[in-house]
Amino acid sequence: MSDEASHQGRMDPPGLDLMMKEIERTLGAIDFEHAIELEKLDRSATAEDLKQHIRKTLRDAHRERRQPYVDVLYRLWMQQRGRPFAS
Repeated sequence: MSDEASHQGRMDPPGLDLMMKEIERTLGAIDFEHAIELEKLDRSATAEDLKQHIRKTLRDAHRERRQPYVDVLYRLWMQQRGRPFAS
């Protein structure tokens, strides 16, 4: 198979790049909101031991909130490259 034919086999369905960019924007917004929450926590007068617990809770919630978007982005990225992915 020629390089051109190989490249054509990986051509993006219409809107795939747009969908990926939108998911990346969503992830950016989630990360930004998380950073603001952490900054507010750091500035608060809350006791340090409680802050550590809250930080862990915020990190866990952040990871849980963003993971579905990361999973979709990965599947789209694999699709864009014409590779199968495990579900």
